[in-house]
Amino acid sequence: MFRRFENNWFYVPDPPGRSSLEAHGRELNYVLPFWFGVREDGTLQDMSDAEGTALIRAYNLSVLAIVHNYSSPEFGPLIHRLLTAERLRQTLVVSIVEMLQARGFAGVNIDFEFVPPEDRPYLTLFMAELYAALHPLRFLATISVPAELEDNPRHPFSGAFSYPDLARVSDQMYVLAYDEHFTQPGPIASIGFVRRVLDYTLSVVPRHKIRLGIPVYGYDWIPGALPTTLSHAQALARAERVGAVIRYDEAAQESTYDYMENAVAHVVWFEDVRSFDAKLALVRRLRLPGIGVWRLGLEDPRVWTRLLRARSGRGGRRPVIYQRAASVGLRGRIFRIFPAGRTRHPR
Repeated sequence: MFRRFENNWFYVPDPPGRSSLEAHGRELNYVLPFWFGVREDGTLQDMSDAEGTALIRAYNLSVLAIVHNYSSPEFGPLIHRLLTAERLRQTLVVSIVEMLQARGFAGVNIDFEFVPPEDRPYLTLFMAELYAALHPLRFLATISVPAELEDNPRHPFSGAFSYPDLARVSDQMYVLAYDEHFTQPGPIASIGFVRRVLDYTLSVVPRHKIRLGIPVYGYDWIPGALPTTLSHAQALARAERVGAVIRYDEAAQESTYDYMENAVAHVVWFEDVRSFDAKLALVRRLRLPGIGVWRLGLEDPRVWTRLLRARSGRGGRRPVIYQRAASVGLRGRIFRIFPAGRTRHPR
């Protein structure tokens, strides 16, 4: 067992995120703020917020600054150019090193999405060059990767991510085992899906490098459209407003309900303390060193009590008491949505 269990959370600078950071910042090991976008020339766009920065400094938190490709509407074409052009790739590495030195962060989290599958060797090369540049300076090089059940280099969304190759040139790998369903209704991250993702991950990645990405949000689907993202509070409020009955799906270990509004059928799946507890128990059972939760401000507030018990080593001694919502009718409770796949940014 690892000496400490890492409770790491992603942070987006919006009011719910700042409120949760203020309330629970002291309980985090690492915070991963969504702060730095890549530019066409390999430099970084600083998207940090003064309020979040002040809170992080006040709590003396270790920061793994997210470097992402959501600063441009091009996503895939932009990251293709940055990864495949040697001059731009080197500029990006230098930009990250200079940012970490200037800000005094613990390290970086690379969060590139919509990477073309054919750019697989270039993504690995970029991480190798970044790792080589950061390690002499004692900065951490970490990466977020989409969920995979097997290695499929042709997969349109995850094909660029070679788990074993990226693990060799990363200190930590955040395995984002969620968005199991997106274009069609279904669980965000059923426990069976998460277990299969981790089974594959553990077969190719050293255990000490793995951090399980855990969701704490929900989706509301209507036919023929992409879903609306919901926080836990919004999912409960919507159920109350429409008089829906929340049912906890025992097989998926996740909450769900459906309703009609303006003659349109809606299906909602969302995460709560019970589904979070199931994933946390799996992390402990597989002896993983920590988690990365997407994201502050969307969570069921009861997860913080659960995390406190888990980190104090009392996770299995006192059971969490859940309301059996399947028999209870509730009557009296960032920016944009992206196309199919891992649509995590920003909720």
